[in-house]
Amino acid sequence: MTENVAAPAVLAPPVVDPVSRTRRVGEWLNLHATTIALVAVGLSLLIAGGYSLVLGGQLRYFDEQVYVGLTRSLAQGHGFTFDNVQPTAYRPPGYSFILLPVYLVSGGSVLAMRFIGVLALAGTVWLVFLLGRRAHSPATGALAALVVACYPLLIYTATTLYPQVPALFLLLAMVELGLRAMPGDGRFTGRRAWQATAAGLLGGLLTLAVPTFGVTVVVLVVWLVWRQWKVARRIAGRTVAVLLIATALLPAAWCVRNAVQLHAFVPVSTNNGINLLLGNSTGATPDGGRVEDISSYENAAARMHLDEVGIDHYYAAQSFDWIRANPGQAAVLFVEKVGNNFAYHNELATAGRNSTGQDIVSALTFYPILLLALLRIVFLRRWPLHPTEKLLIGMLVLNVVLLAAFYTRLRFRVPLDGLTIVLAASTVGHFLLGPRSPAELSAGEQRSA
Repeated sequence: MTENVAAPAVLAPPVVDPVSRTRRVGEWLNLHATTIALVAVGLSLLIAGGYSLVLGGQLRYFDEQVYVGLTRSLAQGHGFTFDNVQPTAYRPPGYSFILLPVYLVSGGSVLAMRFIGVLALAGTVWLVFLLGRRAHSPATGALAALVVACYPLLIYTATTLYPQVPALFLLLAMVELGLRAMPGDGRFTGRRAWQATAAGLLGGLLTLAVPTFGVTVVVLVVWLVWRQWKVARRIAGRTVAVLLIATALLPAAWCVRNAVQLHAFVPVSTNNGINLLLGNSTGATPDGGRVEDISSYENAAARMHLDEVGIDHYYAAQSFDWIRANPGQAAVLFVEKVGNNFAYHNELATAGRNSTGQDIVSALTFYPILLLALLRIVFLRRWPLHPTEKLLIGMLVLNVVLLAAFYTRLRFRVPLDGLTIVLAASTVGHFLLGPRSPAELSAGEQRSA
């Protein structure tokens, strides 16, 4: 007799919910976020530091030579001057102040000064992690840190003797310290006083390094005070006073220097006029900038035998005259310059430095980030913006408008890419984890403080 044995049942493969899978990825990133951010810091040091060693003491651009020359003049005791005789304020002094200690210690080594940008980029990596954590989650901060560490334009600019990456570091450090100095309880403590002092001094130095960020610094100070008032309904007046005084200290001291040596009120530099003229005059184009021909204005200024301050005022007046005479053309040009802020390419004034390969890398890395950042705004009804995200968007819009008022260059926009990356990472973080609950928001703010 044969026994009938039932065939074993075939189990269907488990159905994996894609939402659960993405959630697990987000939770894994949250769990390991700090480690990922530290790895990103090390990665940025490795990549940018290695590239700096390859470049060595080579100065690739004219502006680099200018900054080194001004720093050398300060180191040799001649003051802020191009010719070791005549004081100048034509270039903003902040970046030379940043370079000076390293110049003195290293004996003027270009390679040593190049590592200021490398360290600033590494610090920026950590700060975007903290900012992303505030804006949404540790996962967002970790993603932002990784992207900044590997972002080609930031690496390239950091290894060049330009102030843009140190300026980004100063901006983010001011945001972080300012938030720590004035949390919601509104109490004044010694620790918060030091944090407010440091935030203000960083903001003042940032204003002297990249003057267009000076408006951002003012807006940031107002936002910090407003945020504390909104949360606590009371303000620690002494903390606010410390922040305001510290922010004004360095710019005020530089104004005094200019009044004494140039016999005029010069808030930061005397190149505002030429920058306005390059972006608002006959023949100006959206992507022209330093490659524009303004020789007719230069020749006219030479015939009038104007001094540095006089030339600055003359160029500014000519620019405003052109805008008043051509309001429609000026408006169209302004809109075009706003759009050019998001270009992947600029024609460089330094011959032989344009590269098709660099343009391709610039486009392929920037536009996906820009798209993700725009999606964060598109989904604001579904995922309401955190106050930190509103601050980032406000700073981006403000600086895009300010740059378009003068003239636009790719490297001027590079610091804004760091802010855009945080917004892009926030979009990814929301897709992975969804919006944070009120309890998570509160816990995150307390942990960050």
